[in-house]
Amino acid sequence: MLGLLRQPAVTMSRSVKLIFLLLGISLFGWAVSTVDLAVVGKLLLQLGTGFLLVLVIYSVVTWLDTIAWKKNFKPEEETRFNLWQLWTIRQVGEAYNTITPLGTLGGEPVKGQLLKERHGLSLKQGMASQVVARTTFLLGLILFFIPGAFLIVQSNIVSDNFKSASLVGMATFSTVILLFLLFQVTGTLSVITGWIARLPLGNKISVLMDKLEVVDHGISSYYEQYTERAIQSVLYAFAGWVVGLGELYVTLYFLGFQPDFIDLWVIEALAQLVRAGSFFIPLSLGAQEGGLILIFTAMGMPADLGLTVSFVRRIKELLWVGLGLGIGSGLAFYPTQVQADES
Repeated sequence: MLGLLRQPAVTMSRSVKLIFLLLGISLFGWAVSTVDLAVVGKLLLQLGTGFLLVLVIYSVVTWLDTIAWKKNFKPEEETRFNLWQLWTIRQVGEAYNTITPLGTLGGEPVKGQLLKERHGLSLKQGMASQVVARTTFLLGLILFFIPGAFLIVQSNIVSDNFKSASLVGMATFSTVILLFLLFQVTGTLSVITGWIARLPLGNKISVLMDKLEVVDHGISSYYEQYTERAIQSVLYAFAGWVVGLGELYVTLYFLGFQPDFIDLWVIEALAQLVRAGSFFIPLSLGAQEGGLILIFTAMGMPADLGLTVSFVRRIKELLWVGLGLGIGSGLAFYPTQVQADES
């Protein structure tokens, strides 16, 4: 019976993913059709060795993000691994996140399994750290949005309609993330699982409800007991977003443009807003390209430049995915089984 019920759900899931993929392809086609690809090709060649600097800066960002994640473990859990080990696990998981539709459905379980097999953390502990990490990462982005919103309002180049749309988008995104944080801090998931457990169906899924309640307790207790660590994690994540401005600056500098600090912050804030808002499209395909074209033209820059910046990020992304998958293959060749903590 469960198999019969599951089959339509799987079919529907695949259909939805296909629809989102087709949407992304359509947006990508539109973005490409609005620019001169010959100019984009010349710009990519012009970047030259600047791309190596882009990779160096991005590697710094990944280290900052890893430090931010490390702060989301409880002190006794943090002793199970060092920063390098956590960085390798994060690269493997993020590679799967990138190539999996709907993002974290692919990479986060991989991270959790690697933490369990190689460092003895239970799946519940790994999952709790990842939920908190995702939240603090996005809270860091909200901090990054705040100056961006102020600078957008002060801009004399951006149209009023574009300003309004950008501010509404940032406000909506920030509200959703803050509500998600409130959901975790208050332990609301445990209340929901309690309600479900009392339903007629509750007995059949009681094991799952118990596991979710344990994870929820781990998350809420982390915020209560280690508030300072959570704040540090947000600040490291924010630092990662700021360092990312250097990546955009280097890209534009080698392409013959020297934007000021204000333009950089506005472009990056809006680009990340588009990226976050299009999480349901695999790789944000088309959304990133179209978004950067609209952002650059709104800032009075050529559309060709916007698409070139997107392609540079795509190439960097693909290389990093390859690195993550390569690290994953290496870990698979040298499996390690550690007794996992059942707490």
